[in-house]
Amino acid sequence: MLRSLVLALCAGALLAPTLGCSDQEVVAQLRSLSASEDALFLCRDDAGNGHPYAECPDRDTTDDLKPGKHLSIYALVSQTLSDEVAVIDVSSGNVVDADPSTPGFGFLRVGGRPVAMATTPGGTASFVATADVGRNGLFALPTSCLGAPAAGEPPRDLTTWPACRLPQTPGEIAMVVQPFGDRDCDQKYVPKAEASDDATCQADLANDGGVEGRRLLLVSFPDTGEVAVVDAQKVLDTVPGEFPDCDIETIPRLSLKAEIPAGITQTLPPDLQTQCTEVPPPSAPVPSAMAPRPAGFALSDGKLYIADRAAPVIHVVDTSDACNLTELPSLLPMSLREPERMVTTRRVAVSPLTPGGKRFVYAIDAEDRPFASVMAFDVSPGSTDPTPIVRSGAPELPGEKPDRLSLDGPARDVTFAYRDIPYVDPDTGAAQFGDRCNPDPALDTKLPAALARPSTDLSLGARPGLLRGLFGFILQTDGKIAVIDVDDFDADCRRPATVGESFRGCQGDLWETDFTGSQPGAIQTDDNSHQLVTGEVSCRVVEPNRIRSAHPIVNNTSSSAAREPSLRTFPQLTVPSTAPTADSVERPRLLAVPFEEKGAFVDAEVLIGASVYSTNRMAAQQLETNPNGRDSELMESQNAVILPPLEPRSYASESRVQVVYEGSYAGNRNAGFWDELQEGDQGSIALRDDSLSFCSAGVYDQAAMADYGQNELGLRSEDAAAFGVEHADYVQITSDFPAVDDPEYWSYLNRDRDASLPKASRERCDALFLAWDADPLSKSRNLKIVSAFDGRLVLTPVSKKIRLRDFQECFPGAMTYRLRAGGHWVVLHNDSFIHDIVASGSNSACVRSCSPLKKWSKGRVFEISSSADNCRKTDDPGDPLELRVGCAAEGEVACVYDQGPKGKGRGVSLADAAARCIFNGLNERFALYRGRVETPPDATFTWQTTGGFTPLIMSMGQLSSSVSPQSIQYLGPLEDLAVVDGTNLGLTLFSLDTFSVVKPSPFY
Repeated sequence: MLRSLVLALCAGALLAPTLGCSDQEVVAQLRSLSASEDALFLCRDDAGNGHPYAECPDRDTTDDLKPGKHLSIYALVSQTLSDEVAVIDVSSGNVVDADPSTPGFGFLRVGGRPVAMATTPGGTASFVATADVGRNGLFALPTSCLGAPAAGEPPRDLTTWPACRLPQTPGEIAMVVQPFGDRDCDQKYVPKAEASDDATCQADLANDGGVEGRRLLLVSFPDTGEVAVVDAQKVLDTVPGEFPDCDIETIPRLSLKAEIPAGITQTLPPDLQTQCTEVPPPSAPVPSAMAPRPAGFALSDGKLYIADRAAPVIHVVDTSDACNLTELPSLLPMSLREPERMVTTRRVAVSPLTPGGKRFVYAIDAEDRPFASVMAFDVSPGSTDPTPIVRSGAPELPGEKPDRLSLDGPARDVTFAYRDIPYVDPDTGAAQFGDRCNPDPALDTKLPAALARPSTDLSLGARPGLLRGLFGFILQTDGKIAVIDVDDFDADCRRPATVGESFRGCQGDLWETDFTGSQPGAIQTDDNSHQLVTGEVSCRVVEPNRIRSAHPIVNNTSSSAAREPSLRTFPQLTVPSTAPTADSVERPRLLAVPFEEKGAFVDAEVLIGASVYSTNRMAAQQLETNPNGRDSELMESQNAVILPPLEPRSYASESRVQVVYEGSYAGNRNAGFWDELQEGDQGSIALRDDSLSFCSAGVYDQAAMADYGQNELGLRSEDAAAFGVEHADYVQITSDFPAVDDPEYWSYLNRDRDASLPKASRERCDALFLAWDADPLSKSRNLKIVSAFDGRLVLTPVSKKIRLRDFQECFPGAMTYRLRAGGHWVVLHNDSFIHDIVASGSNSACVRSCSPLKKWSKGRVFEISSSADNCRKTDDPGDPLELRVGCAAEGEVACVYDQGPKGKGRGVSLADAAARCIFNGLNERFALYRGRVETPPDATFTWQTTGGFTPLIMSMGQLSSSVSPQSIQYLGPLEDLAVVDGTNLGLTLFSLDTFSVVKPSPFY
């Protein structure tokens, strides 16, 4: 009709330009849902009767033709702009039109903005809390009236629904059941007979399925911090079209409290327990001066968990007796790293109880920075800790907060899913939920615990794509959904084939027997041709309350699903073009080193390109570990590095690693100034830079380097002191000198100058320090760092021919400079330098950290040199270069080993003191051997890693680039996740089998 009218108007020539008419028909896409915020799911038959939600969906289609026999899942979706509730038949994928007589989709109008919804256990009726000025209320929507009116019934409008007025703005609502008893509050309520006779859309909850008892609504009032109780039947009995005051139960409303017991602190796992004075012990939560302001609800097994927007508590209410609501001791949100911050919450979720007796509460810390994060609380039966769980393994993930789940964007909502796919005993046909995968070789292979083992190609059984157990789901504001491992039933089979290896995170292993097969690299299989375990590289691929991996983390190039951190190519050495010419075999070598376990080497593997290389001498693809090795032409120049498998989550998806000799690690600085000397600085010069914290940059002065030599390299104190002087960092001045035609500056310096001093001039500076753009820069520009503080450096010239006064005169004002490593190499990850330096004491001296969180903050590498007599390059053209490791300097004691007799050279062994110079980082393990020619500054080994940890993520982005997700919940009967979007997607369902959208556009 509307299109015909427009076409008729377009027939008039005068109107056509104005209307923008053309011969082309434009079809606009109409979306039915808009400004959706929350969803409620219930079970309904085709006769309009509600059923307990557990009865849906109806998988028996034999009686579908009988009226009232077919069961479907329905969703009520709040529409906050139009003050409506949309109805969706989820089973069929259709939006229900409640008013077919009007174009477009007709929804159920309620009296104000819908803010919360709840339904009865038997699905007989649903209730909507509304919040608007003068329209705070409860609206009852009988399940029989969720569709279009029958013939002869009036249209669905505000006068259709029983409703009552609330005394103040409601927050969340929840439905509880009070069993019938002897008290007034327990008595069965008899609905008004005249009310049911006068209206079409009313319901008698006496017929509601599920547990017997009064259906009571718990309603929160955020403004006063209260929870009130309303009988659901009384709401249904109000006269439709009227809006009387709600008959709130006469029992006292529950006034929530914000009580925080003194002395409650978070419990640290063993790997974070320390006596380090720079690490403050866990602090009690900040006392609350705020009145409670209840927010999100989560109800489970007689306990209601209530988030609080204002106070640092999560309220726990005992609802087992709704006539006498009791507030139990609260959960206490707090922050381990920011103990001074008052932590409040917006959304909470409580998990089901697993067969192992575990239950958790997840709560969103909306004020965490930079992104809203998620805290986990253990509320299992018997648990007494009210504080957020502090997870073990934090030292291996230094960028992660130990007591938070932090993602790459803010968390919007959170939910849990407990699901299982039971394995059937082939003899008995019995299936049991909760069977955990068991890799024990002695286990009967017919048992479900053995049937859960992975297939050899990892396409069946235990694997990342199979969710069996309890899992969390965090909905982010950008539409991503992260999967969190909570209690994975297959975790015991998601592990390496070997046991007890600490470098794989398997120390304290529960298993004593290896799961390796008879062939090298093979995994033992059982009678069903299942592998006992997945053979993944680490025991940490599945960790409670951490994000789940999207791929099996295995060294298996034949599996398309596998993904492990790998090298794109072998590491390559580049030297500056100005360095003296030398053969590659005379240069330093960076070589793989096997892992250390119980005082012995254990062979290591690394994936390079599409091939697996090993330090095992019998492997098809070998990694060279001996700097003198000549087994093949390739190995003469091959460099290699091992990627430790300890913590897969520590690897970025892509990373460029550089190991740079005397590398610059803080960039080119341009705001250096000479500072006034202080007491004790005699014979030195001081530098300050207000734009840089020297401790945060990672400066190693002589004291810090001596500490490293003594505690990391095992040097005696006197040798460590000499090591500190030799290898402390230095400052390289990169500035030009004042112009030669700046007569005022030079004449000022020479005014009243002592005759014994040479005349100051640009020419003299050129002679002392050479050109600022020379390549390489003169070593005379270098100043050794004697002492480092957060705001200043104390320096001495490297060259004894240069006076401190020369630096001050030739480089006045703001200077450009670099911070460089002294006589050793630095490791850079994507140009970032990881270090263990912190500011300490009243003078903010730069010292090495003792914090467990700095355990893997390793960024300095020392060359391993040779004590052999014939390790120097000769001019003999027939020099066989059989011993390629360069000589130790006279008096050098650190990182020196005997590489063996000529012709039988070897690499460093664990018996050598130089073994302490093997670089054993979180993501790299190698030995760097000195070359027979001097290493030039900025010589660089470079490699790229790929295939890092990939989180298991679902995303609404596959449907739209513009999303505003509002809420998420798990639909147990369908085993889908339901996400409500506030823009144009409305309601979206994600499958937990395929992790993809199963029902998008029909819900628009």
